[in-house]
Amino acid sequence: MSRAVWTTLADVPSQPVKWLWEGRIPFGKISLLDGEPGFGKSNLALELAARVSRGQAMPLSKEKTGPADVVIYNDDDNIADTVRPRLEAAGADLTRVRAADRLMTPEDFATFQPALIIIDPISAYLCLSCDVPPRKMIRDLTGLAKETQAAVIVVQYLPKEGSTWASEIQDAARSILHISSIGHNRRRLSVTKSILRSLSVVPPLIFQLEDRQGVSHVGGWSDEF
Repeated sequence: MSRAVWTTLADVPSQPVKWLWEGRIPFGKISLLDGEPGFGKSNLALELAARVSRGQAMPLSKEKTGPADVVIYNDDDNIADTVRPRLEAAGADLTRVRAADRLMTPEDFATFQPALIIIDPISAYLCLSCDVPPRKMIRDLTGLAKETQAAVIVVQYLPKEGSTWASEIQDAARSILHISSIGHNRRRLSVTKSILRSLSVVPPLIFQLEDRQGVSHVGGWSDEF
């Protein structure tokens, strides 16, 4: 059995947390986006992808990351008739957005460096019918975020009570963002868990689900108060 490796903390340089979206989505870690079906989780994820691709600041934020690459692993929606139209409606630079057809490893990013990785939904990534335990796949996903230093957003339906894998991904997430409905096409985005920032300084935001030429997209951001 190998011996433990000791590290004296005085020898470890202190580093600030880097954020894609201050207080909400950190770089190099997993963030979970959850809510009931039809509440706009995928729409919101693609809205954030579009902003990253063209270098626009996150909603109601002034901080910009500069135009950067995005990777999307989407198992629910058709790329051609749903994902691309939604990205176009959000104003994405499609040359910076790539769709993945399988699970990703750090080796997949040898030739480019994404700032954002979206997995929608996380249940497809975990492959619950496979022989690989969900806990190992969640550990691999955490390693992917650390290796690439990308912000990793995983989308999840609100789990059924007693769902072990759902509990494990919630534990692994450093930030959990929750979408709730507050009326016709109006949604509240709240941070319900944050390991890296006090919840008291991250207020809920309101956004509107809008329609542009038959394509649903996110618009109309505002503070709740």
